Amino acid sequence: MTNPEKMNLESMDIAQKKREEFKKLFPEVLSDNKVNDEQLKRALGEWVEPSKERFGLNWPGKAECMKIIQQSSIATLKPVRDESLNFDSTENLFIEGDNLEVLKLLQKSYFNKVKMIYIDPPYNTGNEFIYRDRYAEALNTYLAYTGQIDDKGRKLSTDKDSVGRFHSNWLNMIYPRLYYANSLLREDGVIFISIDDNELHNLRELCDQIFGEENFVGMFPWRSRTAKADVPFGVSKDVEWVVCYCKKDFVAGRAGKRKYHESDDYEDRWRIQDLTKNTTKDQRPNSYFTIVNPKNGDEYPPNSNRTWSITNETFQDYYDKGKIVFPGDYDFLKIRRPAFRVFEAEDKRKAIEKYGTDEVKMSVSTYLPDDVGRTEHGSKEIRELFDAQVFSYPKPTGLIKFFVDSISDPNAIVMDFFAGSGTTADAVMQLNSEDGGNRKFILVELPKPLNPSSSEQKTAADFCK
Repeated sequence: MTNPEKMNLESMDIAQKKREEFKKLFPEVLSDNKVNDEQLKRALGEWVEPSKERFGLNWPGKAECMKIIQQSSIATLKPVRDESLNFDSTENLFIEGDNLEVLKLLQKSYFNKVKMIYIDPPYNTGNEFIYRDRYAEALNTYLAYTGQIDDKGRKLSTDKDSVGRFHSNWLNMIYPRLYYANSLLREDGVIFISIDDNELHNLRELCDQIFGEENFVGMFPWRSRTAKADVPFGVSKDVEWVVCYCKKDFVAGRAGKRKYHESDDYEDRWRIQDLTKNTTKDQRPNSYFTIVNPKNGDEYPPNSNRTWSITNETFQDYYDKGKIVFPGDYDFLKIRRPAFRVFEAEDKRKAIEKYGTDEVKMSVSTYLPDDVGRTEHGSKEIRELFDAQVFSYPKPTGLIKFFVDSISDPNAIVMDFFAGSGTTADAVMQLNSEDGGNRKFILVELPKPLNPSSSEQKTAADFCK
């Protein structure tokens, strides 16, 4: 007989409920659970002078970012039928234009509709950006922001900070784009952002503000290359990162390949899993007991540092339901200690609760498998398509396919507003072909004129004719 569930007799904390709802609406105005009044005013369209900015991640130009965010776009998306394939029937989009303007324009049609966003923005290696919005400051503007020169351009300090300008340029570029990206995501949506060491720490803090630190999903280390010999400090930086945040209700899961057994004593297939858990005898004294096999009296003593996941009181109930498997119960099963039996029907029931389908899903590890590929594999894919290296450092399709597969939605809208070589579109179409899915993509890329003196770019132009 089970004990009745204890009820919480406290009345509802209305203030806490309102705080939670407020945090969902305005995660960008919170820092250490405190509201930045001025940032809230900017989020609501009211201009506040930047001189009063204080706690949280701040940089020269941040206030101007909010001003740009509030400005509506008057641009128009123009269809190009003669360069399109199945224009009237396809639901895939490839848009050429400034991605900030495009993100603004897509709000009406795709607000809260995108399941997944993957982007590979500029890594900020010290070069100037192509994406120079009106608030991306010149050097003198930056020096004035930071109090290093006066309003007449005279130096106020001999300690000139030039490195900070590049960080602020990058933050000014990415902030409004991530802001708009957040509003396009569904409530169960997720964003994956490729980045290297240069801006990783700033990106994390920025995403905490925009998506909310409680919606940080994980950080995937991706081995982009093999070790190099001639490197600073003798350390080869072979790993880049894919930072992942969700909107709210996201649950990852990849198609499962669980091994199920069949036996004459049960109609349903089953698998086994560990019957112990990572708790000590002091933490779980009721689970620190010797299990005795009722069939033959064999004893299995407990481990003081890893107790059983059941208790002495619940053992018999689990055993009567066929949930405990002992060594020797089946000739085909080679185990040395009691194990827990999980029926396939149980896995399917949990899958329905999580994903709305009875397809069994496996948890996604931040440790990426080798078959996602490295930069060299992405370059090889480009050479095989164009017979020339027309794109630099492209991501391999295997990497993007891994993330698209992990969202467990064969009908998802997948977006990439730093489209580059179009790897995301290729990955979506490959995965649809493999599993019969109906995923759609939206890609955005800044149009860049081809260099007529580049033989490789001429090859690409000829290929696309």
